Amino acid sequence: MKIILCKGQFQGPISGADETLVSYATNLRRAGHSVSVLLMYPHSPEDHYYDRLRAAGVPVTTLAVEPVRSSLDAGRSFARGVLRALPATGPVVRSSAQRVAATLASRYYARCREHLRLSGADLAHVFTPDAGAMVMIRAASAAGVPVLYQELGMPYDPPDYRPFYKRFTSVLPLCAEVAALSPLLARKCREHLPHGGTISVLPIITEELSAGAGESRAARAPQRPPGEGVVVGFAARIEHLKGPMILLEAFAAACRERPDLRLKIAGSGSLKQCLAERAEALGVASRCQFVGVYREREERRSFMRGLDLFALPSLTEGTPNSIAEAMSHGLPVVASAVGGIPDLITPEVGALVRPGDPHSLADELVALAADAGLRARMGRAAERRYAELFLPDVVLPILLETYERVASKKRPNPAPAPPLLGGCRHPWAEPGFYGV
Repeated sequence: MKIILCKGQFQGPISGADETLVSYATNLRRAGHSVSVLLMYPHSPEDHYYDRLRAAGVPVTTLAVEPVRSSLDAGRSFARGVLRALPATGPVVRSSAQRVAATLASRYYARCREHLRLSGADLAHVFTPDAGAMVMIRAASAAGVPVLYQELGMPYDPPDYRPFYKRFTSVLPLCAEVAALSPLLARKCREHLPHGGTISVLPIITEELSAGAGESRAARAPQRPPGEGVVVGFAARIEHLKGPMILLEAFAAACRERPDLRLKIAGSGSLKQCLAERAEALGVASRCQFVGVYREREERRSFMRGLDLFALPSLTEGTPNSIAEAMSHGLPVVASAVGGIPDLITPEVGALVRPGDPHSLADELVALAADAGLRARMGRAAERRYAELFLPDVVLPILLETYERVASKKRPNPAPAPPLLGGCRHPWAEPGFYGV
């Protein structure tokens, strides 16, 4: 079976969609499958997602030339500048940007269709709802290549994307199948997306990041500075929808009861300077550390090993890679009850809070900071749940079964899809979850 993973472009340096595509591609390649990546726009020269694909031997093809990417980057920078200076123009700026993106992407339809027609691919796996994905779905359908579209978040969310989703959903009837990242997200797709076929559950794949798997967390942890206290971690884009300001307000409130709390923030984004300034205003700047963007596996390990618990108060989500990383390191997680997060975080693993509510978040931070035994029990449960949900050995079988089912649409007399490979069943592959 020949698989092409398709995406408009890499959005790095921090992108859950890019991480999902690259993890699928590298693990499929490692397992001996024929897989390549098709991008509409070129990656930046220093893009670490492309570097990972190249290191794994996954071929990458781009449809547009380099100056187009530079123009897109310049356009985005200009739009962000306008939004910062004139926030009220947001709907107009976003609508204009979406129209420009659609016009530009349509120029590559014929090239994309011809590439897919000549590729001999058994299926095209298309990621994320954007203008490039719309063109790739149309092109693959016209080329006779069955399409699996994967929704990596919540359909029609955030609200600014609703007008675009109305246009995007026009191509979904061309897809052989639609996939979501978790059972809750699959049900949302069933409710909101116009696709009468199967809605699959395809979880993210993450690598075992904690190099000392099988050891206790204490044995894996590096030496901590004396008196460092209880460290809360956040790793995501420093943007409004990831909730960094909510976390900072909650952290400042929690510090009034737990002066030993510290906060480490990994990531970058448009709110980084505002976040630093707000930390000063709240009097907690000395307790906050900005560590920048981690790209390499060892940088991720180092960051996670320096934490006692992980927090992600997002306003909208799919199933965040950073939560899976934290779970792999035996960290209890406090996160918003949005998107697919409630499918990940059970009461044994951590705590769910109302989105946008710093008070309930502060209460959970205080409770976990005060009870080392509770953190340890939750951490052990988090590691077990991580291994059940996200390791390649448990995700690849249902990914390959889905591919076989989609690819069979191309065959004149398709045989029934085989059972899950190796007899391995993912918890979300049970009746009522998988293929809802």
